Amino acid sequence: MSSMNHSAASGQHRHRETGFHWPSFALGLVLLLFVLAQGEDNGAPGFVGMAGLILLITGLYSAATRRKSWMRLTTLSAAWIVAAGGAVLMLVALGLRLAGL
Repeated sequence: MSSMNHSAASGQHRHRETGFHWPSFALGLVLLLFVLAQGEDNGAPGFVGMAGLILLITGLYSAATRRKSWMRLTTLSAAWIVAAGGAVLMLVALGLRLAGL
């Protein structure tokens, strides 16, 4: 009885994580469509601004909830870096819009 695998007997098993996750892939495609639509409508500032907004929201979500996002951000510092990069891209988009491009 002592040689029995107790984790298997209790119904526990290891979850093996693969590198590909379909829901994350689908969300990424939807977000890419948002970027393309905004860029088509507003040109370069639209592309850059929408990409920045998506990165900002993704980074803030990961930092606030401490969960992986669709980008698979696994550390808090990575989440803050993505959020900061998104904020910078939004500022660049504002500069492009003000420059008339």
